[in-house]
Amino acid sequence: MELPLADGTTVRVTAGMARAVREAVFVPGYQGLVRLRRHTPHQVYRDLAEQGLATMDPRIRVAVLTTRGAGVRELLASAPAAALGGGDEESAASDDGPPPRLSVHPEVDAERAGRLAAAVRRGYHRNPPPAPLWRPPPPARPRRPARPRATAGWVVGTGALGALGLLSLAFLLGSAVMMVAGFVMMLVLGVGGGVAMVGSLLSAEVPRARPTVHDDHAAGYALAEDLRDWFVDPDMLDAPARALLGRAQRAVDSVLASSLHDQGLLLDTVRNRVVLSDVEWSIADRVRDHTRTRRTIKGIATPGEHSRRAAERAREVLDEDVSRVTERVRVLEDYAGKVSTAELAAYDRRAAARLDALTLAAGVDHRQQDEALSSLVEAQRLALRVAELSTGPEPLEGGA
Repeated sequence: MELPLADGTTVRVTAGMARAVREAVFVPGYQGLVRLRRHTPHQVYRDLAEQGLATMDPRIRVAVLTTRGAGVRELLASAPAAALGGGDEESAASDDGPPPRLSVHPEVDAERAGRLAAAVRRGYHRNPPPAPLWRPPPPARPRRPARPRATAGWVVGTGALGALGLLSLAFLLGSAVMMVAGFVMMLVLGVGGGVAMVGSLLSAEVPRARPTVHDDHAAGYALAEDLRDWFVDPDMLDAPARALLGRAQRAVDSVLASSLHDQGLLLDTVRNRVVLSDVEWSIADRVRDHTRTRRTIKGIATPGEHSRRAAERAREVLDEDVSRVTERVRVLEDYAGKVSTAELAAYDRRAAARLDALTLAAGVDHRQQDEALSSLVEAQRLALRVAELSTGPEPLEGGA
C-alpha cells in the first residue's frame, strides 16, 4: 500500500514493513526515539532503510525509525490500510501471485528464521559451498606483547637480587628490621612483576581472520540442511501450490498488520500470532506434499489399464485433499476480510465523530456504531474458527 506523508511524498509499505513499524517501541531515556524490535527480519529493515524510514542510530547502535518512519507509524496507528488507499485493492490484484516469503515451522525462533531467509534469498541452500580458496595467514604481531613480558622479567630479576643483597646485609649486621624489609621487598616486587606479566598476556592482540563470502555460504547451507523439513521455499512448489500458499500468506500478513490485532481485540495478541503461524505452516506443509505427489504421478508411466486406473485414483485422492486445503485458505481469507471490514468501520466511526465535532453536530450516527460493533463480533467469531484449524489437516491418503 502507498501512504501519503506530511512532507508531500508517498511511500510504499508492505505488510511486513507495516508490522515492523507498528511493533516499534520508544527507547527509554531518548525522547522521541523509536526503535525496531530485535526480531525484525533483516530484509524488512533493508526495505525500510531504502525508503528512508529506518536507520542505524550511532548512539545506541540499534535500528530506529526516522522522522518519515515515525510519520508512517502515526498513520498506521490512526487509520487502517483500506482507508489510506491500500489493503483490499492491492490484495485483490495479487490473489494468484507467488508467496511473498518463506513459510517456516512455528518452533523455529525468529533469529534463526531470519538467518534462514537470508540464506535462501542468496541461494545458499541449493548447493554446498565450494572449497575455500587459499588465504594467507594473518600477520603475526609478537613484538608488542613480548616487550611488556621482558620488562616484567627485568623487574622481577632486579627485585630478587636487591632483596637477596638486603637479606645478606641483614645477616651480617644481625638486624631483624632489615631482614623483614628484605622479605617484604621480595614479596612486593615478585607480585608486581607477576601481575605485569599476566596483564601483558591478556592484552596481547590475537589476529583473527575476517569472515568471507565462503564462510557465509557454508553457514547458510548448514542452517538450511539442519532445517530442511522445517521450511517451505516457494521455489519448491508447482504453480497451483504456490498460488494457494501465496493466498494464505497474504491473509495472515493482513491480519497481523491490523490495528485490531495490535489491540488484542480478536484473540489475544500472542495467541493470534501463534494460531496464524500454525495454520500457515500446516497449509505450507500440505501444498509441499501436493507438489511432490503431482510430480510423482506425472513421472510414473501408465502403459496399461491397471496403471491408468491407479493414477486416476491417486489424482482423485489428491484433488480431495487440495479441496480441503483450499477451504482452509478461504477461511483465512474470510478472516482477513472481516478484520479489514471491522477495522475500516471502526475508523469510519472515529472519523465521523471527529468531523461531527468540527461541525458542532449533536452526536454521531448510532447505526454506524452498531455496524462497526457487528463487524468486530464477526471478525472475532472467525478468529475462533481459525484457531480450530491450528490442529493441522488430515494426512493425504494414497499420495505418493
